[in-house]
Amino acid sequence: MGLNLLGASAVLFALTFLPPDNSLAEVEKSGVLRVCVPPSMPPLVTNDSAMPGFDIELLGLIAEELGVRLVVNHNAAIGADFNPRNWGITRAQCQIIAGGVVANESTRGFLELLPTGIKTGWAMTDAADTLSHADTRAAVFPGPTALDRLALSRYLRSKKIRILPASSVQNLVDLLQRGEADILISDRQTLTSLNLPSSSVHWVSEADLGTFDLSIGLWKGDATLLRAVKKSSQNLHQLGVAGRLATRYNVHVDANLRP
Repeated sequence: MGLNLLGASAVLFALTFLPPDNSLAEVEKSGVLRVCVPPSMPPLVTNDSAMPGFDIELLGLIAEELGVRLVVNHNAAIGADFNPRNWGITRAQCQIIAGGVVANESTRGFLELLPTGIKTGWAMTDAADTLSHADTRAAVFPGPTALDRLALSRYLRSKKIRILPASSVQNLVDLLQRGEADILISDRQTLTSLNLPSSSVHWVSEADLGTFDLSIGLWKGDATLLRAVKKSSQNLHQLGVAGRLATRYNVHVDANLRP
């Protein structure tokens, strides 16, 4: 007992030497909240100034509550690699990363995550039983979300599905319209944003590939900024502001997942 108390006292004493967390104070002093997002990930991030995206507008409201201005930095590396450590983002570029941050073990390794209430995962534009046909031709666009592409490839090859890599969202649609592909596969947000006629969006396989919560990410150790952003986000959801925003962008927010 005496040793335990001595150990706890030693830890508390050591904590007094840690540098203070000035993350919120620094944002307030600069008057700017910087966020890094991919160039485009509808409906979370768009190139439309009138409808800039769900994440952009939500963070704009959070910045407004904090009394600062939101500055958006676009970074094409976000989501380009399954491992977020390879995105090359630094604290100097932004305090928050958004626009398709997947809550998985790899992301949690270097970011504190606040869920937005939106889920994503590998999705397809047809009924799930389509994959039971070994001759199905699937056009695949990885999208800007950091989902496990190797896991998807292994799954489709196990089903003997023919994979047609798409270089862009437009190429994905072209392959379907030219009749070269039977179905489209990408992350759920990308497929939903296409609004293809006579087509609905389904998970490829929740059991095998899983689904994931989308979040905004803050740097580990930025405790004061994290608390302030979380409190503001909770207020926006409780007041119904975030819900109205979700309706405008046609995204489903799970009440059990929101902050």
